Amino acid sequence: MKSLKSYLLEFLMISIAVFLGFWAESFRNQISDNKKVMQTKKAIGKDLKKDLEQLDEYTNQAKFNLLMIDRMDSLVSLNPNFIDQKDFYKTLVSYCVVYKFTPSDKSLKQAEEMGVLQNENIDSLSYFSMKYQYFLTDIRFVEDLLTEEYLNYSRKIIPKMTDPILFSKVWRFPFNDLESKMGIHPLDKETKNDLRFFMANARWYYDAMQINADSMRNYGNKMIQYIER
Repeated sequence: MKSLKSYLLEFLMISIAVFLGFWAESFRNQISDNKKVMQTKKAIGKDLKKDLEQLDEYTNQAKFNLLMIDRMDSLVSLNPNFIDQKDFYKTLVSYCVVYKFTPSDKSLKQAEEMGVLQNENIDSLSYFSMKYQYFLTDIRFVEDLLTEEYLNYSRKIIPKMTDPILFSKVWRFPFNDLESKMGIHPLDKETKNDLRFFMANARWYYDAMQINADSMRNYGNKMIQYIER
């Protein structure tokens, strides 16, 4: 017969073994969770770097469109008989494209689901992410407004500015089948006013997009620095 002391010793050893097993499992889970958090943060950093590269292209496209709009504004101020058709249509087609920003936000969404972005201190990853996404939302809003502006422009203004046959040639076969020839379709006063109203709105939207892009670039870089430090 075992003594009571032996039973107590066995019970104590079993209890310690169970406790150590639970502790080891908890420790392994904690290591695994920390590893997932680090992997997610690294993924956020990689995605942000892609976004920042795209933002450079995005702002360059906005600046190019603004230059072409300014050029069109200068062209329509000239005597229509002294405007080169090819130059006119080339300029027109160049700024008739809305470039939309497509973020690589899969890792950020995953981080939110995992609870990685919880702290809202002013120097925290969650704060920088909140500001970054705020300006991203604003960019999308401005893009929608600009798209509506272009739709109205294409439906109501372009038909009054262009010869349908020439414009279809330029749009399908950019500038290849169109020879340089002086003289364009004269624009009446109402069309010029509508065109300049469109240009004023487009300039405002493109400026707003660039301001938002600069803010995204600022907070995106702060997130990357926070992750890599």
